[in-house]
Amino acid sequence: MLKELENLRQKIDKIDKKIVELLDDRASVAKKIYLLKRKNNIPVFDVLREDEKISWVQSCVKHFPKDSARKVFVEIFSGTRKLAKDMKVAYLGPEGSFSHLAAVNVFGSSVEFLPEDLSGIFEKVQRSDVDYGVIPIENSRDGLVGETLDLLLESKVKIIYEVSMKVSFCFFSNADSLKNVKRIYSHQKAIIQCSKWIRENLGKVDVVYTSSTSDGAKRAYEDIEGGAIASEEISKIMNFKIFYKDIQDSVDERTDFAIISADEDIFVSPKRKILNPRISFCFSVLDEPGALFKALYPIARRKINMKKIHSRPDKITKRYNFFVEIEEPRNEKIVYKTFEDIKKNSVFFRVFGKYPYKVI
Repeated sequence: MLKELENLRQKIDKIDKKIVELLDDRASVAKKIYLLKRKNNIPVFDVLREDEKISWVQSCVKHFPKDSARKVFVEIFSGTRKLAKDMKVAYLGPEGSFSHLAAVNVFGSSVEFLPEDLSGIFEKVQRSDVDYGVIPIENSRDGLVGETLDLLLESKVKIIYEVSMKVSFCFFSNADSLKNVKRIYSHQKAIIQCSKWIRENLGKVDVVYTSSTSDGAKRAYEDIEGGAIASEEISKIMNFKIFYKDIQDSVDERTDFAIISADEDIFVSPKRKILNPRISFCFSVLDEPGALFKALYPIARRKINMKKIHSRPDKITKRYNFFVEIEEPRNEKIVYKTFEDIKKNSVFFRVFGKYPYKVI
């Protein structure tokens, strides 16, 4: 048995050696690609290429877990990108937030991540202080994020990628047992999303709302009778004892995050194929009967699938802005015709981007 084990380990060692050699070979080729990109002023981060490659990798693996394969290649991309540029990415902080986790899932760990509030992310992206920003767009329970929509309108950034990520909350504390917990610290939304679990397990404790789940974790850390509701990542960062995982009311709680860039997107070239393409846009109409129906009818008439719609009052005009996300049909010329029809029936129209949509 021991001899057989040793033989198998030797096989693993030989395979690992090949993996390392191939990683170096890949890095060597990647350097040449980055030199060509620099000469032609092409961004280092190619979301279409990486999205396409990860989909291919996941379709090829037979025994290795598909999600693990995705994470491995995200890190390979991240490491090779670092050969060309020290990339900076702003996210809705602080560290350990779900926006931070989404950023790591897209860009890998070989990136400088900068925690910011939402307005700070947009400002840094527009000033090119960072290369990209990661912002929450929609939660499966609470809907679209109003402040994000306002900032998209006020800025000139483009959406270049969108990922849907599962949101999972944990309860952790430094208390000896659950019965010794007297206070829960967390953001109001996290408390709401876990209200059923709180009611059934800690119904009589005091709830303390904080500015973020990370801030709640910090306050709970200093309170021997306190507990926090936040991501598992925060518990690892702060070395907390986890009492329960997946305590959110909805089993499949998800949040969509958008990757924004200041540059006009080169990825919308018709020569580039986008997997699961989506398009986001915004319009407003006159305050009169049938105005919204007239604007949206071209979408229904051409059988375009609308994934999201949200109305929000405009700060200046006081009219309602309608934010829409659609799936692009196979014939993209249909979209251009549809947009022309919408423009005829609206007083304002703007496209935020065409991009891949990925569930991770």
